[in-house]
Amino acid sequence: MTQSIADLRRRILNRRDIKLEKHTRKPLLFEQVPDEFHKTPKMKYLELKYHLRLEHTLHKGSLLDICKLFHWEVDRSTVSRWRKYIRNIIVVTEGEQGGL
Repeated sequence: MTQSIADLRRRILNRRDIKLEKHTRKPLLFEQVPDEFHKTPKMKYLELKYHLRLEHTLHKGSLLDICKLFHWEVDRSTVSRWRKYIRNIIVVTEGEQGGL
């Protein structure tokens, strides 16, 4: 089974969570990928510092697990509020898509 170089490159970029701009081959940096919803400066700071997406990370584990992941730079109550905020955004977005 032979793979083209373009397929191999696309798989490697996807694994490293690097998105390509439309109609170009120029890779976007982690900081340049557009957000799905408005994020506070603290949210953006933690994403850049730990190189992860909050919407994928906040719901993995308990509140204490998430606080430990961020080395207690954020309080449990803040993580809880962020979870509720992101959950509400996702529900509203899915509801809009279902109505199309």
